[in-house]
Amino acid sequence: MTVSTRPGMTLERSIIPIHYNLKIVPSSINFTFLGECSIEICIAEPTYGITLNAKELNIQTAAARDHLSSGGYSVTATSVSYNVEEETITLQFPELLYVGTSWILDVAYIGLVNDKLNGFYRSVYTDADHNVHQLTTTQFQSTYARRAFPCWDEPSIKATFSLTLVAPQGMTCLSNMNVESTTILEEGMQEVTFFKTPIMATYLLAWMIGDFDYIEAYTSGEFNGEPVQCRLYAPVGLARHGQYSLDLAVQSVEYFSRLFNIPYPLPKLDLVAVPDFSPGAMENWGLITFRTYAVLLDEDGTNDRKREIAATVIHEISHQWFGNLVTMDWWSDLWLFEGFATHLAYIVVDELFPGWDIWSEFVKRIQEVLKHDALRTSHPVEVGVENPSEITQIFDEVSYMKGASVLRMLSAWLGQDQLLRGIRKFMLKYMWGNANTEDLWATLAEECKVDVPGFMGKWTRQTGYPVLSIIELDESTILIRQNLFLSTGDVREDEDTLLWPVPLAVSTADDPTPRNIMLNTKEMILKVDTTKWYKFNTGQTGFYRVAYPPKTLDLLGQTLRVKTGQTLDAANRIGLLTDAAALVASGHTPTSSFLTLLKYFEDEENYIVWAEISYRLQELFSVWLEQPAHIINALKEVQRRLFTKVVQRLGWDYPEEEDPATGNLRALAIRYAGRAGDPEIVAEARRRFRIFMGNRDMSAIPPDLRFPVFEIVLRTTVGVEEYEAIVNYYREAYMPGEKVVALAVMGYGHSAELIHKTLAFAMSSEVRTQDILTAIATLRSSVLGRAELWNFMRRHWDILYERHIDDIRFLDYFVLLGIGSFSSLEKYHEVQQFFATKDTSSYERILATCLEGIRMHILWLQRDREDVERWLRINGYLTTDAEEDLHQQLINGFTKVSLSSPASSLYTRPMLGHELPLTDVGRSRSNSSVDGFSSSEAYQTPRSGSSATSSCSSSPPSVYMQHSHRHRHHSHAHQHQHQHQHQHQHQHQHQHHHHQHQHHHHQHQHHHHQHHQHQHQHSPRLEHESPLYLEQVHHVPSHYYDNDTTGLTDNQIQILQFRQYHEQQQQQQQQQQQLCQHGIEPDLEVTMHQMNERMVISAATAAVAPRTLEREMELLHVSGDDEL
Repeated sequence: MTVSTRPGMTLERSIIPIHYNLKIVPSSINFTFLGECSIEICIAEPTYGITLNAKELNIQTAAARDHLSSGGYSVTATSVSYNVEEETITLQFPELLYVGTSWILDVAYIGLVNDKLNGFYRSVYTDADHNVHQLTTTQFQSTYARRAFPCWDEPSIKATFSLTLVAPQGMTCLSNMNVESTTILEEGMQEVTFFKTPIMATYLLAWMIGDFDYIEAYTSGEFNGEPVQCRLYAPVGLARHGQYSLDLAVQSVEYFSRLFNIPYPLPKLDLVAVPDFSPGAMENWGLITFRTYAVLLDEDGTNDRKREIAATVIHEISHQWFGNLVTMDWWSDLWLFEGFATHLAYIVVDELFPGWDIWSEFVKRIQEVLKHDALRTSHPVEVGVENPSEITQIFDEVSYMKGASVLRMLSAWLGQDQLLRGIRKFMLKYMWGNANTEDLWATLAEECKVDVPGFMGKWTRQTGYPVLSIIELDESTILIRQNLFLSTGDVREDEDTLLWPVPLAVSTADDPTPRNIMLNTKEMILKVDTTKWYKFNTGQTGFYRVAYPPKTLDLLGQTLRVKTGQTLDAANRIGLLTDAAALVASGHTPTSSFLTLLKYFEDEENYIVWAEISYRLQELFSVWLEQPAHIINALKEVQRRLFTKVVQRLGWDYPEEEDPATGNLRALAIRYAGRAGDPEIVAEARRRFRIFMGNRDMSAIPPDLRFPVFEIVLRTTVGVEEYEAIVNYYREAYMPGEKVVALAVMGYGHSAELIHKTLAFAMSSEVRTQDILTAIATLRSSVLGRAELWNFMRRHWDILYERHIDDIRFLDYFVLLGIGSFSSLEKYHEVQQFFATKDTSSYERILATCLEGIRMHILWLQRDREDVERWLRINGYLTTDAEEDLHQQLINGFTKVSLSSPASSLYTRPMLGHELPLTDVGRSRSNSSVDGFSSSEAYQTPRSGSSATSSCSSSPPSVYMQHSHRHRHHSHAHQHQHQHQHQHQHQHQHQHHHHQHQHHHHQHQHHHHQHHQHQHQHSPRLEHESPLYLEQVHHVPSHYYDNDTTGLTDNQIQILQFRQYHEQQQQQQQQQQQLCQHGIEPDLEVTMHQMNERMVISAATAAVAPRTLEREMELLHVSGDDEL
């Protein structure tokens, strides 16, 4: 099973380039340039025409000549035809061009120095002395080299390059190689020629012309025979702020030379901070380009910024070998090179900065891709692409972070030393050439003597990942079952046929060292002492979720409260927390269970764990944002109590020699306690803000606290004075980091006036195109901000679309920010209607993902709105009144019992089916092979997902109720034996409680028989299940149905749980059937192709929300990626 490497839009291989000789002469008058391109080509078949890639190039002349022929044979092209859709030109010649390797194709043309941040484009910046500087630069990945010169613009068609630039004297000219010569021309111009490059792909070529300062350093020369010159170029006055990145570059070049056992392949390495730059960074060979914010560090830069910059710089330098020296065959293998660069960057950061606990940071970071890969709109790691717009859309979290995650899982399985030995062998075998995924797996299998293709193929060619349900059979035996995990919780039976080879990495209280056991089947029986804690996915190296029984989760939770020598390290604590949160959002367990689990973390001291807690709380806030004020205030109180305790412990001041992680935690705690409205923290933030803004006293707000203080002030004021102070701070700041902080917090101004000011400012000339998203991202933090951003998006869409049509990343993120946070049916319909008449081909992946995400939010809110309110009351965050006597009764007599909320609050209301007319979106999980990449058929038979119950008590134990399928060898016999008997019992229960469930009664009767016959086979069973238990269900008094369990025995409580489970299952099945009756499928297929047609998205191209390059979205991370 292989991925197609020759899609329809690739060029024929009968003519290939050997060497390009380029001369670029920009015009300072009309933003055009004159290009002269001479290409040495090899013609394998006689031809009258030559087709190559070009876009927005005006061909002036073209001729082919045999430079080795005695008479200098030459033939001039008689015509040029342009294929705009395929971005090609075809040169027609009057004579047959014969087979040979001595042909040179000469093309003269005129191109555009555009303002679109790709191809050959222009930029401008103002220095600290208010001098204006012009510059031109390039960005060719993935298919933008064709905008600068005619070429074979594909990664597997490598060639060498010679480049000459004509520029004003005094300007710095840079390219991949060193300068070979400089010639002074007339009228103040110069001609700069660079040495010939090694053989490489077109997307790695780069050049720039402008005013730059630089700093330099050298490697030791140990691996190259002589020191390698490393420089960092930056806008005038900023180069000194690149010292941190330059030092990292020198260390990384030494490290990767040793790691790969291959010297750095070029004579120099330049890092360049570009004022206007779309991606976070780009690995051009020998000339790596960055956003200024991604590579320059303020003198008092925060610890988070240091980590972000380190990860970005090292990622790009790893590409100088893995990506540039060995290059992908086609863009379907993008994941391999981006995933490995990400994984290798973390290995290097961990070695250079062992105190950073970078792998816990990695575990935190992969939660975003775990979230998106649990949507039907995701795509396999290996994904086929046909055209340039699809290529750009796969620069996303699946390519980068899922790729890195499955490689880390492979490393844990093989051992890191074994993996790196295989990588060295792979690099030596394919250096200077191209390779694909199969080539790497074969090399690793040969080196490691294991079936690497068999293991990795399932993880890279199947969409999604599994959840492991753990069922305790007795005190020494458990059943492990893997199922497809979907965030919407509605996995169909036909989808749930996928299997993954899952490394269990199980550790226990008696043996904390993980056992390397592989789950290759649907189920496995394992011997484990269930009276003590045990944990799967130890170290969180596996790409899957785990659902534990409540007792086990309780035991794991108790380990979190051990003050000294915690049993679970930070990565494992994050895994426990995030798995619980994901199972809540998908409907496997109620949200109250997650809120209860947070009580275990009250004494947590690790910054990264607290950062994940904050993120999960903001995710909940985002979905609940439009709920009544008393609910939002109660949720804020939950947050305030958690984080204020940390602030009280750490205070506001930064002692000298303090651990950087402690400083990070202080800033995080102040931010979220202040965001929750803690009066003392708000007052202190305002006091410091006044001092800071009054006389620019930098000591009033340390760098780590600048963003939190600015945010708190804007969130808690309604006037414009503070807002204008921040705007002025932005205008005065020169360092990129200071500007980003000021720009990012503007969206927290929550009045209509301030929101309109922010939108206007974001679109003004004061904000660079690349920074527009930074300014508007935080508008999502308020109801009014979301509404105004959505209105703005609709009013100005056509203008913005035309302006940014060539910057697909901008469109992707703009769509995500504008609609991705919605959680109401009204907004869902508005989004559908708005985009129904738009050409969405360039952003269809992100639109599909957003729509499915909105649907997930709607289902979550409908399912758990009452559950959350009930938990808030029980735990003292909401005041109990006369209307809530039932809840008070629950507090008095039920707090110690692990029962769920009533089914009506835990699962989607049947009425939802009348209001949510969704169609399938994305690839079917049961047919997610990448072979052919064809769209799968939409499935018409809905199937309810597994459900669960959980505690809503105020104490942590029993966070989950067991929701997995209890599997017995004799289960089918029991199903047939008791089916009719149990149907009668179940129906009688509903009749008995007619008054309590009147609004559901007729619906339950209508669907009863077909539901029960189907669902009973998959119901979780009670411990020591027997026919007696099934009979006893009917004999629990009806008043206990309202959770008043006073006087019940433990046995009766368990019976009650079983009865409630069946009712919840019936309600969920009823809801799914009603959805189906109204033309609604449990997943989405949004279609959107032509104007005035229904929205259609190809399942073969549906994918998750893009996030390009390592740390590309630092601009949004600064504003808090919790603004979902």
